[in-house]
Amino acid sequence: MATLLESADREPATYTKEFSVNRSARGCLVSINYTAEGGATATLDAKVQYRDGAEDAWDDLPGASIAQMTGVGETDLMIYPGITSIANRQVSIGLPRALRLHTVVGTDNLTYSVGMVELP
Repeated sequence: MATLLESADREPATYTKEFSVNRSARGCLVSINYTAEGGATATLDAKVQYRDGAEDAWDDLPGASIAQMTGVGETDLMIYPGITSIANRQVSIGLPRALRLHTVVGTDNLTYSVGMVELP
């Protein structure tokens, strides 16, 4: 598993990490490991974005998001063409090569890490 974000205590803010996938990969599994929270109102939002070369901007990959994670635990998001889409868990879409992880820590600090596995 490739590490996109190392485990760290993060303050309320936006954190991003660009990554790419091998041309032979048809999909990927993004795993978020939320290990500690600094307060009762800590939340984490995460989404995967793709690079829109025409606009030279990052756009959200449709359906590839997890909203308002609270409490310690691991959450996986699979992006793969042809699978059954399940909100906040699985997205049926082709995988662009240039991607970015976009996470937002809410009102209190929290500790988390993010990994990614390419799927053939």
